[in-house]
Amino acid sequence: MGCCRDFISNLPDEILGKILSMVPTKVAASTSILSKRWRGNLVGLVDTLAIDESTVVYSNEEEARVGSQGFLNFVEKTFALVSKIKKLSLSHVPRDGHNDDYTRRVYHWIWSAMGQGSLLELHLLAGPVSSTVYLQLDLFTSNTLVKLSLSGAYSFIIFGRVFLPALKSLSLLTVIDISKDSHGRLLDGCPVLEELVMTEASHFNWPSYGALVDSESLKRLVLFLDFPDCQEDHDYMAIVAPSLVYLDYSSYVFQEYSMVDLDFLVEAKLNLRLWESTDHYDYSDANANANADDDDEDDDDDDNDDVDDDDNDDVDD
Repeated sequence: MGCCRDFISNLPDEILGKILSMVPTKVAASTSILSKRWRGNLVGLVDTLAIDESTVVYSNEEEARVGSQGFLNFVEKTFALVSKIKKLSLSHVPRDGHNDDYTRRVYHWIWSAMGQGSLLELHLLAGPVSSTVYLQLDLFTSNTLVKLSLSGAYSFIIFGRVFLPALKSLSLLTVIDISKDSHGRLLDGCPVLEELVMTEASHFNWPSYGALVDSESLKRLVLFLDFPDCQEDHDYMAIVAPSLVYLDYSSYVFQEYSMVDLDFLVEAKLNLRLWESTDHYDYSDANANANADDDDEDDDDDDNDDVDDDDNDDVDD
């Protein structure tokens, strides 16, 4: 009976680092118990961090409210080991008060990753919504960032200059609050942006974004806006995107639309929702059409009867 052979331990550190980058960071860190070699600095070779606080089980309500010290320490030790982060995915739960120790630590993790000068992708998820996370301008200044995704309880007002010269993909998914001016500055600071995805929009500053999209480089645009209680704000929608190839748009109808320079558009998906239900009108129209069809059939029957009578008269003669 042959013994099991350990092939993975014979792989070079660089290959192991790539493998560990494909699994959640918690799993990658747990491999340190496998052998003395794995207890070394293999985690330091990881270039992708995926940290999800929702996987943490808190022992009591107080710990859940303030955050587990063990979880915070684990994340900070991991950041201390990794020196070349290319992709960071961080899912966390905002705590009451945006100046508390927990939020400062979250900021520190983000700035640590961005400060290494190698970050290409940043995905941030704040939820479920219990407190708003106010993003600072530093997040929107990066020479290397190619993909940025924000989801959940984030709010930001941009007063300074956005500088994201390499950003090609931007996703704003149910972000809780963005001012209209900040949205404009954000797009202006992304000169090579090719993909923009926005679902819903600000519940406080509508139309904070989505009502105006102006980008020379944009090729793919996905807009899902759902505000059934804000009919008076749906006055004007404008898209200025001369390089746009793909459009997926869903919203309640605006009073006026302006679509400028869409000569290169190849595919468009439109879902326009009306403010009033058309069920009554559709039902009335259907009945009217049905009655009209019945009248036509009656007329045809009368014509046939007349023809039959004429034929009978001819036979009698």
